[in-house]
Amino acid sequence: MWRVLVFPSCNEPGLEIITSLAKSNKIALFGGSSYNLDYDPSRLILKNHLLCPDYYDRHFKRDFQKVIDDYQIDIVFPSMDVLVAEFSRWRLPNTTFIVTNTEAATLFLSKSKTYERLKNVVPVPRLYDADHVEFPAYAKPDCGSGSREAMMINTDEELHLARKRGLLISEFLPGDEFTVDCLNDLNGRLLFSNVRVRGHIGRGIALGTRDVFYPEISDNVRRIAQEVRIEGPWFAQFKISRDGQPKLMEVNARVAGSMSLTRLCGVNIPLMSVFLFKGYEVRVPQARTGVLLNRCLRNLGEVNDFKWVIWDWDDTILRKDGKPDPDVIACLYDYNNRGIKQILIS
Repeated sequence: MWRVLVFPSCNEPGLEIITSLAKSNKIALFGGSSYNLDYDPSRLILKNHLLCPDYYDRHFKRDFQKVIDDYQIDIVFPSMDVLVAEFSRWRLPNTTFIVTNTEAATLFLSKSKTYERLKNVVPVPRLYDADHVEFPAYAKPDCGSGSREAMMINTDEELHLARKRGLLISEFLPGDEFTVDCLNDLNGRLLFSNVRVRGHIGRGIALGTRDVFYPEISDNVRRIAQEVRIEGPWFAQFKISRDGQPKLMEVNARVAGSMSLTRLCGVNIPLMSVFLFKGYEVRVPQARTGVLLNRCLRNLGEVNDFKWVIWDWDDTILRKDGKPDPDVIACLYDYNNRGIKQILIS
């Protein structure tokens, strides 16, 4: 059984990796973060949760290697781009990192460098220099994912503010946005891709997404994989330009938070990645189509310890239609597994 540490496990990609690996009988799953543990949701769904050093601490490498040694971690599965780049440089004798090579990991940290590398391979947004900008334009950080700090630019004042913040200024792409979930083997060969439209976006993530058939975007992804060697899980984002052309927004060499949809289609990219990096050959199952995913907040509460539960039969274990409530039945079994005594009153 492999001891797998997802780090950090408190963000959306980390939670998706945890969900993807949690049921495997080949994996002893660990989560870790340097986030305030009281408000880390992964701590409440994992038996093994570790307090890890902050990546930006100057002793991060020394302290994180100690975590790996102390808990005999076999596999580290990072969920942030900067950690993918960092761990791509590490070589530990008994630990595998689910990361691509350093060249690709470093390239994808910068949107401008990614565009420069791929501009003759796939359509990329036009970047404006200091002399001429066509409004409306769009500004975003060169490094970073999601829509953090991004802004629309319609005036000279907004342009000045964006320049002051050091943002990348590009053409505005008004159309739909798409993410392509991908998996490459360790030779950089594309094994699978799944295009999905980001139908509802909030907090910089896809809250509503659906798989779609879009051959032009699928071809673009194949060309990216042929141009840049990538190993393991990755995804690319595209947005439709004014003339209806899908243009590349960014590439990330990691799991996406909404890869949940591809997992629901029958292709578990994080789990297959673990087997690939441990030297196993994997076969990608045929993906189901027509899947729609709506994501929302999940409530994970904590209460003081208790020893007894008293159940009422009607309207509790049984629903209003007289059938067993599956959520309650799951809870009943969970309490039994935890050794909590239960009484039925009817």
